Amino acid sequence: MSASLKKYQLPTLAEFKHIKIDIDRLKTSCDRLALKFTDVRSANPMLCDNHMDLVNKVYDNFEQINLTTPSEILPYEASIKERIRRREEHLYNIPTPDYTGSYFETIVKQFKAPASRVRITKLSPGKEIPFHVDYDVSYAVRCICPIYTNNLVVNEFKRNDTTEKYYLEEGKAYFLNIGFPHAVYNTSDKPRIALMFSLDGVEDLLDL
Repeated sequence: MSASLKKYQLPTLAEFKHIKIDIDRLKTSCDRLALKFTDVRSANPMLCDNHMDLVNKVYDNFEQINLTTPSEILPYEASIKERIRRREEHLYNIPTPDYTGSYFETIVKQFKAPASRVRITKLSPGKEIPFHVDYDVSYAVRCICPIYTNNLVVNEFKRNDTTEKYYLEEGKAYFLNIGFPHAVYNTSDKPRIALMFSLDGVEDLLDL
């Protein structure tokens, strides 16, 4: 499988069954950092510049804790093609003290490809992240490990003129095909909290 693999060749969503997660340990590790969540704009310098409309819609609803931070903040660039070429997301590769030696790192290190932009995300109760497109796997492979969720949280994707709905389980690791339009709706009365990161390579997709 090569880096030229395209989104249409991959499932919309799939579980990485070879990844082992102790959900109680993951929740305990997450709870220790509960006071460190910050808004998505502050958590993502450089990455949000071309997506302010989306950021404004989720600004008060979506928070993050960065477990890796940027090695460099590049100047603003309007061209999406150029921003992809300079691989901005992969610059989030400096581990924080909260990540080094943590259980989060233990989970991520089970993957074959190197990871960047490791973070914990929180979507507030009754809120949503509207439909948007991120990138193809030729740029990065998006992974998510739900920490706190329930069956009132739904991930939706638009593919082949249909809307697909997925309900993710706590303590499992998933691939998200975010080259397709996707959204998240939290219709519950509790926050959806997840460990998320990007893989620099498609090696782990062989294990789907």
